[in-house]
Amino acid sequence: MRRFFQYLKYCFTSGYRHGFGIHSPYVYHLVTTIIEEDLPYYKYSLIEKIRAKMCRTDEKIGVYLPDGSKQLESIRKVVSKYAISPKYGQLLFRLVNYYKPDVVLEYGATCGISTMYLAAVNSKTSVFSLSAQPEMSDLAQSLFDRIGMHNIKKVVCADEEKVFDGVIDKMSQNDFFYINSASADEILHLARSRMDKFDERFFIVLPCPYASAEMWKTWETLKADNRVKVSINLFQLGILVANNDLQKEDYIVRY
Repeated sequence: MRRFFQYLKYCFTSGYRHGFGIHSPYVYHLVTTIIEEDLPYYKYSLIEKIRAKMCRTDEKIGVYLPDGSKQLESIRKVVSKYAISPKYGQLLFRLVNYYKPDVVLEYGATCGISTMYLAAVNSKTSVFSLSAQPEMSDLAQSLFDRIGMHNIKKVVCADEEKVFDGVIDKMSQNDFFYINSASADEILHLARSRMDKFDERFFIVLPCPYASAEMWKTWETLKADNRVKVSINLFQLGILVANNDLQKEDYIVRY
C-alpha cells in the first residue's frame, strides 16, 4: 500500500516528459535520446527469452533473507520477486551503451537478469557482479555461460562491502556503478565510497528512492552532496552524475 501512495506522489511531482522544461543540453539528451529511446536492440529479446524460460521453472534454490535465514524458493518465484523488469533492465543497457564505461560494477546481484543487461552492451567491458546469494549466483552463472557472456566476473561472498572496497580500488574514473539491492545505510556508504574515489566524475545508479522512508532519506542526502551535479529520479531507479561542466540540478522524470 505504501508503494502505491509513493507512486501516486511520484506521478504528481514528476515531469520533463520528452525533455519539456529541461534547459541543460546534457540532461535533455540523456532523457530524450537515452532514457526514452525505444529501439528494439536484439539483445533485449535474447535476455527476455531467458527470463521467460526461468519463469516456467519450478526447480527450487536457496535464498538467504536479510535476517540470515535461508529458505527454498522456486526459480520462477525468484525471478518474479527479485529480477529487474524488462523496462528498467533495458534502460540499464542503454545507460551503459551511452556512458561507455571501462568497468561496470553491480552490487547485490540476484538471478542474473540485470547483470546480463549490463554486460550485453560490449563483450570487452568487464562486468563485476557482487552477490551474497551463492545459489542464485550459480543459477546466473549457468545462464551467462549458456549465452556466451564471458565478460561477467561473478564474485560470491558473505561480506559484500569488504569485497566492494577491494574491487573499487582497482576501478578507473570511467566506470559505471549500479547498486541492485542493499539496505539504505549500505547504499549511502557504497555511493559515498565511489564518490570519494573519483569525486569529479561518476555515474551511479541506485534502486528505487521510494522503497522505504530510510531509502528516501538516503536519496535526499546523496543528491544534496555538492559532488553530485545532476540527480534524476525515475521512480524505480535513481541516477547520480558528477561532471564539473554541469550545474547542480535535480529532476523527477516521468518514465
